[in-house]
Amino acid sequence: MSFLIKSDTVCPWTIDVKTLVKGRFDVLVDFAAESIRGGAREVYIVLCDGTTYRVSSVPSGPAAEIASWLLSQPSFKASLEAILANYRRVYYLHERGVDILNADLSGDALYVFGDHDGLSKEDEEVLAKRAQWLSLSPVPYMSWQAAAYVAFLLRRLNKL
Repeated sequence: MSFLIKSDTVCPWTIDVKTLVKGRFDVLVDFAAESIRGGAREVYIVLCDGTTYRVSSVPSGPAAEIASWLLSQPSFKASLEAILANYRRVYYLHERGVDILNADLSGDALYVFGDHDGLSKEDEEVLAKRAQWLSLSPVPYMSWQAAAYVAFLLRRLNKL
């Protein structure tokens, strides 16, 4: 299973590893770390301009070290649509989705999460056509919390 987080507010030119919280890159770093530690095979981190990092491991250590490591990894430009095209099953985590416990979570899939600001209307229109919307509850969670729970749930269901 693969996880993806997309941010319309974190841009390459706004990232400062010394002040991660200022640009909210910390949200993406925490998401990547918790997703991989939880058992996701790979994580896509998509920034505002389409700069994308795909990682299958993260080092241990403080967030600033993980952020520095992440930024040293090769990146590529990709649209959400291009990444989605590589998966037969796509799930989007959103408060208005179907209860995740009632969903068929079989097969290789991509799980899409928004950052602290959520996804844009345009991205949600793409996902409305391409993804099954899932919900953990009507209460919004931080993306890294949601990723850890989804990874736990998939491991418990032997899907990860």
